[in-house]
Amino acid sequence: MQGDDGRLHHLMNQVLHSNRDMAEDGRLSVGEQVPIVKLANRIIEIGIEAKASDIHLEPLKDGFRLRYRLDGILWQWPEIFPRRAYERLIGRLKIMANMDTSDRRKPADGHLRYRYPNGQMDIRAASIPVKHGESMVLRLMRNEEELRSIEELGFTPENEALFRRLVHAPSGMVIVSGPMNSGKSSSLYAALQSLNVTSRHIMTIEDPVECELDGVNQVEVSVKTGLSFAAGLRAALRLDANCLMVGEIRDPETAQIAIRAALTGHMLLTTVHAEDSVSTIFRLLEMGVAPFMLAATLSGVVAQRLVRRLCPYCQEEDTEAELDDEEIKAGASPPTFYRGRGCDQCRQTGFLGRLAIHEILTVTPPLKEAILARRNIEEVRRMAKEAGLQTLYKDGLEKALLGLTTLSEVRRVLYGDG
Repeated sequence: MQGDDGRLHHLMNQVLHSNRDMAEDGRLSVGEQVPIVKLANRIIEIGIEAKASDIHLEPLKDGFRLRYRLDGILWQWPEIFPRRAYERLIGRLKIMANMDTSDRRKPADGHLRYRYPNGQMDIRAASIPVKHGESMVLRLMRNEEELRSIEELGFTPENEALFRRLVHAPSGMVIVSGPMNSGKSSSLYAALQSLNVTSRHIMTIEDPVECELDGVNQVEVSVKTGLSFAAGLRAALRLDANCLMVGEIRDPETAQIAIRAALTGHMLLTTVHAEDSVSTIFRLLEMGVAPFMLAATLSGVVAQRLVRRLCPYCQEEDTEAELDDEEIKAGASPPTFYRGRGCDQCRQTGFLGRLAIHEILTVTPPLKEAILARRNIEEVRRMAKEAGLQTLYKDGLEKALLGLTTLSEVRRVLYGDG
C-alpha cells in the first residue's frame, strides 16, 4: 500500500482534468475512458497486491474515501479524494460489473472477472444509495488461494478428528456457523474436497458459486429465474445425490427442506449465521424447525471466527499480557504469550494473515433429549461444556499460547475488547 508512489493521486488528477461529460445512459464519454479506466484498475490492483478481502468506496459531504479490509480490519487510504471524480468512478466500476448505471436510487449488485499480469480475480460488487451518493463495496474472491484442505483449516488435532468424523458420516446434518467473513465457506469446501470421490454424487446450491470443484455438481442461485436455495434443494433431492451442500440456511423454507433431506439419509452440509455452536441450534428452532426433527438429524455444529495471525518476522514475547482465565492462572508456571512488534512485512501492525479458531459441538444423546425437552439455551450450553465442549475462547487461548495469535486479538474478535 505504501509503495503506491503517488500513482493513485496522479490518476485522480488526470480524471479531474479530463472531459467530465457523461452520456445520457450514464456511460462515460469517449474522452474520459482512458483516465477513469486507469483509476478504477489501479484501485482494484492495490487491493489485489495488498491481499485485501474488500474495497470500500464511500461518499462524504465534501469528497470520498477509499478503504481496504486487510486481515479483517478496515484500513483507510490517507487521502480524501475530490467528490467530482466519484460519480464517474462508481459509473466505471458498475459498467465493469455489468450493473445498471441508469438508476442510482436502489441497491444493485454485479460481478466481474478482473485480469491482471499475474492472473485473474473474481470480484463481487454491491452498491446502495446513502446520504451523499452511492456507497460501493468490491469483494475480492481469492478462489484458488482460499481452497484449502481440512489439514490447512487450522484445527487442533482433536478438533480435526471431530470434524472429519462428522463430515464422513453416512448421513445427518453438519452446520458451520459464524458471522460474515468468518471462513465458513472455506470449511465447507474443504469438507467437500475430502468427500469428493467417484463413488459419491455431491451437489451444492450456492449464492454464488465461489470455488469450482471438479466432480461436484454446483448449482448457482438465481433470483431472475426463481432458482432459490429452497427450489434448488428441492430439485436436488430428486437427483440421487449422496451429499448435499446448501450455501446458507437463511429462511424457514430452506431450513425445513434441509432437515427433510437429512432425514431421508443424505449427508447435508450448510452454514447458519449464529454466535456460537449452541446458538445455532436455537436459531433453527426460531425458524420453525420442529425439535424432534432437529434432534433426529443434527450431527454437529462447527462455530468459527477468524483472528489475525502474528507476524513471524517481528514476533516477540509479550510480558504485559494479562490472563483472566482461572484455570490457567492456577497452573504450575505462568503462561507465555506473544505479540508482534511491527515491521515493514506486516505494515507495522504486528499481524500477517489470519487463522481460524473453532468450537465443535457434537450432538450426543443427552443433547438430543435436551432439544426434545426444549431446554433453554443456558442449560444446553452448560450441558455441552460439561460434556467437554472446547469453546471458541479456549481454542483461541490455546493458539495464543502457541504464538499463533495474541490474547488481545482473540478477545477483540470474540468480545469486542480493544
